[in-house]
Amino acid sequence: MFLRNEYDELKQLKGFENFISEQAADSSTFPIQYEFWKEHLFERMMRLFVWNCPPIDQKEIEQRLLLQGYCGIAVYPKDKNPGSIIFNRGELTAFFGSLSGVTKYIDEKTNFIAHSPKWTKTMMIGRDCALINNTAIRNPGMHLIHHYAVLLAHADVSLTMCMINHRTDAGIPIAKSEKHKESIHQLQKKTFNGQYGSLADIGDVGLEYVKVTNGSSEDITKLYEVREKLIKSFYADIGVRSAFEKNNNTVVDEITSDQSFLLLNISDMLEQRKLGCERVNSLFGTNWTVDIAPEIKLIMEKKEGEEDENTENSENIVQDSE
Repeated sequence: MFLRNEYDELKQLKGFENFISEQAADSSTFPIQYEFWKEHLFERMMRLFVWNCPPIDQKEIEQRLLLQGYCGIAVYPKDKNPGSIIFNRGELTAFFGSLSGVTKYIDEKTNFIAHSPKWTKTMMIGRDCALINNTAIRNPGMHLIHHYAVLLAHADVSLTMCMINHRTDAGIPIAKSEKHKESIHQLQKKTFNGQYGSLADIGDVGLEYVKVTNGSSEDITKLYEVREKLIKSFYADIGVRSAFEKNNNTVVDEITSDQSFLLLNISDMLEQRKLGCERVNSLFGTNWTVDIAPEIKLIMEKKEGEEDENTENSENIVQDSE
């Protein structure tokens, strides 16, 4: 009811219908679809883990882990906010930053340079700050998010164009004048909006069309299946569930290999977060904990149950064949 009332008021404004059509058309382009999927997938990865990390909100830690690959935890200069947990000179805070200092390993550093809008400081890791890694080699999550955002954006654009082209078999008319061009543009807008329209043959020069693939119902279904499989592949790459459904003919080795691969991904991220909690607790006397989100656990347990069932069926098939 709320959105309906808002819409009824807005549509009274001059040019509102054209604005909606133009906005919908722009939203079907690759750049907009990419931005949507990038934000959507980033938010999904932000919800993989549940932290108990007062006084810091867990989103501050996860943002830095996914965007940068690591996060520095240190004391921010004293804040007089009542109820905050104070550590000597200030409050415990999550920081973006960079690493510096020389060790015998090229990827291990001694210092963390904390950056915030109001404060910057170089601190010794293990003495002044604790470091939490996203993975064992500090890979951020944005590379994976970008990869699947590109693929899903292309899939959505193709799906949208296939559905729109499915509305006509004529193809794209060739413009032979500016008036033709404007008339064709208006017809395409009507086609996009699902409206009836006609194209005037201005000057009686004869209309010509360029044939395009209008997309069959089968094509639309296949594109939607590609979209679904890409989403499943994204979750599989972070270790939540398999990209493709298993069937009863799957061999035991394949099931075991797939399950191990999935657990390896999310287990690495969880282990690094738990190690980070231990460093913070040791350095600052806190009692931080982290675990996989309950809803993700349910998905994983359900998947493991299905794989165990498939494994048992496969073993029975092998025994019967012997």
